[in-house]
Amino acid sequence: MNPNVEETQRQILNLLDTTRRETRSILSPLDPERIVHTDERAWRVRDVVGHLAVWNGEAARSLKANAKGEKYYCVTSNGKYDEYNGPAADERRTWTTDRVWAEYEASHDQLKSIVETMPVEKWAGNMIFSWKERGTIEQFIKRMMKHEKNDHCDLIIKATGK
Repeated sequence: MNPNVEETQRQILNLLDTTRRETRSILSPLDPERIVHTDERAWRVRDVVGHLAVWNGEAARSLKANAKGEKYYCVTSNGKYDEYNGPAADERRTWTTDRVWAEYEASHDQLKSIVETMPVEKWAGNMIFSWKERGTIEQFIKRMMKHEKNDHCDLIIKATGK
């Protein structure tokens, strides 16, 4: 394996592990029914966990497609996020907290597994992200983990004072 690709892959795997650990430590102690995003949906902790699980699953699908030389995305443009997020969140609202966390863990496992087995030649090229933007695998995973940490976990810390 190319030493640069190997180092990038190692860093991305570390980022995935670190983000998952931090998310668990921030969200799992909280009451799963506590409202933490006060938009029109009033997302609870477990809704956020479900949202993160869904998006990590979509990222895994995009990476699998990329590994095969194909394209996959679930959102066709920036203005279409709510059309995707709303139904995905609504579907999980009736799930148990254990089921939501299980999906979160499984989606992270899928993401990590695909990163571990991604062909070397795919690391240098661009791919289609789940939301139809383009960039490298490294950029894609960094954006996904930034979404998890900054857009959700950090905001929840501020909202709860934890």
